[in-house]
Amino acid sequence: MLTVVLISILAILIIAISLFVFVAVLLATPPKGTAQEMLSHRPKKGGRIVACIGDSLTHGNLGVCWVSMLRKEFPEDAFLNEGINGELTSQVIQRIKPILECKPDIAILMIGSNDVMGSFDKASGQRYMLRNKLTELPTFENYKKMLPELIDHLSVVPRMAICTLPPIGEYHDSEINKYVSKFNDFITKMAQEKNVSLLNVSDLMWDELDKRAYPVSNNYNPEISLIARRMLGGCIQHYIFKKPWDKVGESKGQWLLFDQIHLGERGARVMYESIKRLINQA
Repeated sequence: MLTVVLISILAILIIAISLFVFVAVLLATPPKGTAQEMLSHRPKKGGRIVACIGDSLTHGNLGVCWVSMLRKEFPEDAFLNEGINGELTSQVIQRIKPILECKPDIAILMIGSNDVMGSFDKASGQRYMLRNKLTELPTFENYKKMLPELIDHLSVVPRMAICTLPPIGEYHDSEINKYVSKFNDFITKMAQEKNVSLLNVSDLMWDELDKRAYPVSNNYNPEISLIARRMLGGCIQHYIFKKPWDKVGESKGQWLLFDQIHLGERGARVMYESIKRLINQA
């Protein structure tokens, strides 16, 4: 009997470790179609080059990849997916050179969600410092320095649009979303001052949230164990049991953000439709 129990415990541990490794590898896997890949291979002739720059919300392996949706919509164009899981604005600046070397015709920038989470909560900021090897804690003041610098780097791109940030959690008046609003106000200000197009993703996401068919439950909590559990559980349900991301979110009372951070099918479609309109106008 004892042997059976020990074997069962060992099997559970092996499964748990395997799932943890799976998600860790997933997080570390770069997106497909990066600038480095384009520079390593001769790009196809004709069509535009569209650089989509950001973090995990652009990367799209934690949730739905709207960049892939745009590739299907505009097969003659080349879309660079320059979204890296967990990155802050300062890190995007460090890898901007190869993106610019591809000479994009259009740049779509959506960056700041990790800056928000890292500066909203001290423990989160310390985790970002350790994991991303930052020299200082993320702050709103630092974001206000980094974003204009990043926009200036991208000023050589003929057409540029910057996106406001999606909600974090789905309570409109939560403390975290009041904080997101501060960042979005600054993004809007920078778009005006730098004379670049603004895609008000935030308003579009809240409009979509008004269509919610069931009550919101569970506010955003920055505790790492809760974030990891939501993210790990969502990945298991989607990648192992093939559950659509929106269904994963529905099981947790979420409409757009399956783990309160990353986009499901509805959220990705908001991004896709907004950027499709911009590209059609270019």
